Amino acid sequence: MKEANRDKAGENYWTNFWKSAEALPPAAMSHGKISGSYVVRQLDELFVRHLPTEQQSRGKQLLEIGCGNSIWLSYFQQRFGFDVHGLDYSEYGCEQTRKILARDGVAGTVHHVDLFKPPVELLNKFDVVCSFGVVEHFSDTESAIRAAVQFLKPGGILITTIPNLMGPTGLLQKIFYRPVYDIHVVMDKQRITSALRHCGLEVTAAEYFCTLSFGVSLEPINQTPVKAAGLKKFALKLFQALGKILNLVDTRIVRLPKTKYTSEGIFTIALHNRRD
Repeated sequence: MKEANRDKAGENYWTNFWKSAEALPPAAMSHGKISGSYVVRQLDELFVRHLPTEQQSRGKQLLEIGCGNSIWLSYFQQRFGFDVHGLDYSEYGCEQTRKILARDGVAGTVHHVDLFKPPVELLNKFDVVCSFGVVEHFSDTESAIRAAVQFLKPGGILITTIPNLMGPTGLLQKIFYRPVYDIHVVMDKQRITSALRHCGLEVTAAEYFCTLSFGVSLEPINQTPVKAAGLKKFALKLFQALGKILNLVDTRIVRLPKTKYTSEGIFTIALHNRRD
């Protein structure tokens, strides 16, 4: 695989990251209602605003790229009625996703496949392709986007979310544990939308989402230790307590501004209008 097409984190990092979790992530929906975290509720608002209705989406094909240990396939089937597929290069991650689908009572197909080595039967197949924190891990962002686009039907929708590391969260990640910061290509909204357009896509939505929650990771990479780990974990708990307060204010009191310096993520939707 060319270096530009190589995940800067690597399969082992993701497998170890998921194995370190004590349990499967909680479901996004319960009894037909959103029951997930602040991030899930924020993204749900964006999906409801920008995606076709459940009536229009039911039975259409959706693929999540980088689906390891993900709750989103269940969400999209339950919320919109999509027929859902997932793709990941981590065998462990794929198995975790199958467990989540089974737990949630959702029928879906998970493919243990490398994004850059897709089977022919998956090409030009899907009405919607989505990823949650994938393309920013490749040195050549446009290469990763083009690899995702090959799964779309003409006229299909590409949903991309990436973490926003331009503000305080990125600064804390750099200070607390630089190796995790370094496995990302740091982008703002303008840079990711520019990459999408350079790939021939029509960007129809681009927004910052979620106020600060200080989602800093101290998960070791390549056995590189976290120096003063105990102190950093304590300090991080204080920052994340502040984040929970900000999330609560944003949800229940007043909507806080979402900008390059005050948000946790970037959300985009783009259309694949080419027919070649």
